[in-house]
Amino acid sequence: MKVLIADDDKVLRMLMERQLQGWGFEVMTAQDGAEALDILKTHEEPPRLLVLDWEMPNLDGIELCRKIITQESNDPPYIILVTAHSDQEHLATALQAGANDYISKPTKPAELRARLGVGLRTLELQNRLNIANEMLAYKAEHDELTGLQNRASLIEHLDNEIERTKRTGEPLALAICDIDFFKRVNDTYGHPVGDRVLKEFADRMRETFRPYDLVSRYGGEEFVVCCTSLEAEPIAIFERFRQVVESTPFLEKDLSLSVTVSIGIAAFNGISTLTTKEIMLELISSSDKALYSAKHSGRNQVVMYDPELHSETEESDTSITYGQTC
Repeated sequence: MKVLIADDDKVLRMLMERQLQGWGFEVMTAQDGAEALDILKTHEEPPRLLVLDWEMPNLDGIELCRKIITQESNDPPYIILVTAHSDQEHLATALQAGANDYISKPTKPAELRARLGVGLRTLELQNRLNIANEMLAYKAEHDELTGLQNRASLIEHLDNEIERTKRTGEPLALAICDIDFFKRVNDTYGHPVGDRVLKEFADRMRETFRPYDLVSRYGGEEFVVCCTSLEAEPIAIFERFRQVVESTPFLEKDLSLSVTVSIGIAAFNGISTLTTKEIMLELISSSDKALYSAKHSGRNQVVMYDPELHSETEESDTSITYGQTC
């Protein structure tokens, strides 16, 4: 663990440095609060365990504590303030300023080591809490099986992409990709094999689309992709992915399955009087209608939404559902 010692007394600073090094700490030193603050701000991995003298030139320990706690962080340092003061009033001042602990001069090695141990345990607990929170945040935004963004995360990010397109006029394309006859895979080989197909399908999406494209599992065997800053016509972009899926069998090691995908696309050029939410719903609805057309005209194809053609098709075939045909 890296420790920062800040003390204007060179002899005490060197003595404490040797003690901490003997206990296995990696030690950095500062001769006043200003130098300590500079270390905390500029180092790529600044110390997280701080031993600060109260009375220092330029910036004393109390003011340094106050500056540290004003910086927003989910991983703040643990601060031990060292001072000759030992009355309750000074103790209260130190804690209110942001210090986690307080030790009186002259420091006793056993007490200092014990308080550093408390700091280490506190930082470890804090680190575990941060990891747990990061995992919860990840799970809240990602599909557990495939690791792709989930529907809720897609909606949030799609909202931002639509707003950006409205500002810049750069078009975006939204596509729903549906694995053909996926129900047969589950019925024939079982759900574990179906899950492996979904995972590999997600892997091929990651490999095919750009890192900044929104790629998500919308539900079941349906996946949604939103592409911005288009490098080609939307049909060409998604036709490339369709060929990637069709050209290589899935699960080659122990079972070879030929899988295809049907894709429906809708585009938005930034011009609309609708609200962002209304545009989003329209894009999803339009791409769904295009997908419906791809499914019912042979599958394994890419279809771009045509408002005249697909509105009429949807009205005439409302009795057919994907669950019955996919």
